[in-house]
Amino acid sequence: MNQKLYDFLKSLIPFALYVGVVLVVYFLFAIYASAVTHNVEEAEKLINNNLLQMTALVDALLIPLFYLMWKSDRMLYPLKKTNMPLFTWSILALIGASACLALNYMLGMFMPQAILETYDEASEVLWNESLQWLSFLAVVILAPLCEEMMFRGLIYTRMRVLMKAPYTILISGLLFGFFHGNALQFIYAFFLGILLAYMMEIYHTVWAPIIVHGSANLISWFLTYIAMIPSDDGGILDYSVLAGTMLITFTGLFGIVYSKKIITKKSKSEEHHE
Repeated sequence: MNQKLYDFLKSLIPFALYVGVVLVVYFLFAIYASAVTHNVEEAEKLINNNLLQMTALVDALLIPLFYLMWKSDRMLYPLKKTNMPLFTWSILALIGASACLALNYMLGMFMPQAILETYDEASEVLWNESLQWLSFLAVVILAPLCEEMMFRGLIYTRMRVLMKAPYTILISGLLFGFFHGNALQFIYAFFLGILLAYMMEIYHTVWAPIIVHGSANLISWFLTYIAMIPSDDGGILDYSVLAGTMLITFTGLFGIVYSKKIITKKSKSEEHHE
């Protein structure tokens, strides 16, 4: 086998590991559900009602393992250290929030209604009003940590050694899109994945995409929470969300421009020292 192809496939090991853990957890819970219910339909219902818990468990199990793999990889694929002041962290959070709002708005405008309804049904399966704290933990904290350690900390860093940044960023976006399943989530995750990979490329630390991803998921979680609240106030809540959306989006655009200036300034500084 060609060495480059071998190294490319090797870089996908974290993804294969994630799939393997998911299959094991879901298989064990399926056995439990079948033993408890003694009925296929009831077992499927029990599994669907616990998808959030199983997803959180998978992420919690893999975060320490991915972290250890990431620490080991840093010796094989060293990255330049990048100091990020608090202001930069805030900008990254705003970029993530803006990306979430902009992508949701665009998808809502252009995607067929049937696909949007399928996405809503999938969101309802994962949303559990009685477990809002677990939903927040799984979506806003565990998922960004686990997925960014896997996709950007491990897979992207390994692939980046094999190919130029544009190709690696594109592949990272495609993998991230396929990882999220249905057509609507693929499109959303594809563009978000490209942004996250770009953040990894310019900041040289996995914490940059973690902050952007966490912020995007926080806004998504909040919008889902708002959607579950009956509104009898004549649309005041909707206008408040719209105003907040506009503010965050424009601030996020400023953040992207700011990030670009940071990289340009850093490049000039490195050239000067050389």
